[in-house]
Amino acid sequence: MATRHVGHAQELRVRSADGTLLHVEVRGPSDGPTVVFSHCWSTSLASWGPVVRDLDPGLRVVLYDQRGHGRSQTPLTRAGYGTEKLADDLCAVLEATVPAGSRALVAGHSMGGMTIMASGPRATFKERVGAVLLTNTGCAELPDRSTAIPLPGPLGKLGARVFLTAPLPLGPANAGSASVLRYLVMGKGTSLAAKRLCARLVHGCGGVPRGEWGRVMTRLDLADSAREIAVPTVVVGGDEDKLTPQWHAHHIGGLVQDCEEVRVVPGLGHMGPLEVPGVLAELVGKLVANHVTPKS
Repeated sequence: MATRHVGHAQELRVRSADGTLLHVEVRGPSDGPTVVFSHCWSTSLASWGPVVRDLDPGLRVVLYDQRGHGRSQTPLTRAGYGTEKLADDLCAVLEATVPAGSRALVAGHSMGGMTIMASGPRATFKERVGAVLLTNTGCAELPDRSTAIPLPGPLGKLGARVFLTAPLPLGPANAGSASVLRYLVMGKGTSLAAKRLCARLVHGCGGVPRGEWGRVMTRLDLADSAREIAVPTVVVGGDEDKLTPQWHAHHIGGLVQDCEEVRVVPGLGHMGPLEVPGVLAELVGKLVANHVTPKS
């Protein structure tokens, strides 16, 4: 594991089980309670930035780029993609950044939430996680439940699958593409700044990993793994989320063993960390205060 310091962040290169190198950043005091953030499909660790800025500065924050995203390595073959790989990566990050004897809060958005649910049965997860926050995510039936493509019946489901799996380049981020993304993944009242940041992050993701991870999500079935999560959990959904409508939040809340709250946020689309960072930061703070302590 390679380490270097850049500004106020410590940058790590963490090797996952199959050798894939993950870019990890650690910020905040070394003796603070740890929060690990896992980001969504087609973005990077920067998508959690608005939430991190609202957090108590006494927290120790760990962010990492999912494989194929940001500065983490992209798998060379299709074998490098799958929910088991997501779990391998999160557990490698937990082992590298959560001190033995302490427990962290793990927060996941969309594919980041799927990563957490996939990790539920792992011994490392059970040993090093004290609480969970899941936002705008699902564990099954993603194309079937999606309302992103406004076509009737099977056509809408087919459209959702095409949207998820197409490895086509998106071209440069501009006002037009930002408007399309806003319709697909954000609520009607989303700020211009959030729309622009979303477009910049999504357009920065390579077409191949975007399509490969989309393919994984079309076949997602993590219900059994989600049932393994026994720590206090809060699940957040949005009443304008087209990719993971609020049915998913209630479904997950009924699967995990200790659901403290299912919160459906009015006006929220799919991009919780960009749209309602204050809401998520407040929930992180409460979960940390109640369930997470640093190593004694």
